[in-house]
Amino acid sequence: MSTQIISKLFDYACDILLTNKAVRYVGILDNMGNLLFDKEQNGITLSISDSKSRSLYIKSVLSVLFEKEFDEQVGLLKYNVSHRRKINMISIPMFNHVIIISTEPNENCDVIANSAILIFEKI
Repeated sequence: MSTQIISKLFDYACDILLTNKAVRYVGILDNMGNLLFDKEQNGITLSISDSKSRSLYIKSVLSVLFEKEFDEQVGLLKYNVSHRRKINMISIPMFNHVIIISTEPNENCDVIANSAILIFEKI
């Protein structure tokens, strides 16, 4: 599949996720923590500097990769959630990439993560 088609599919999936106003930001990372695609809620930014966001991306990928060690014993990782005072961060391993989602605090991350999984599985 061409890069242009993949980009359009990611864009479409992110648009669907962003219809939920609790979702602030969606990003797609490769296994090296490089940002391949991202989209944010209108008027909302990730609120992290570029250098800090790069660290966040690498941390998200590493946490998913470290969890692979336990796949055989406890099953595949569905997603990781980091609850912060200002935001929640969800990391979802999918298609040899990591999808990161920033949500408003106190939102139900299980519902959002499972919705994201369903949306991305259909593209």
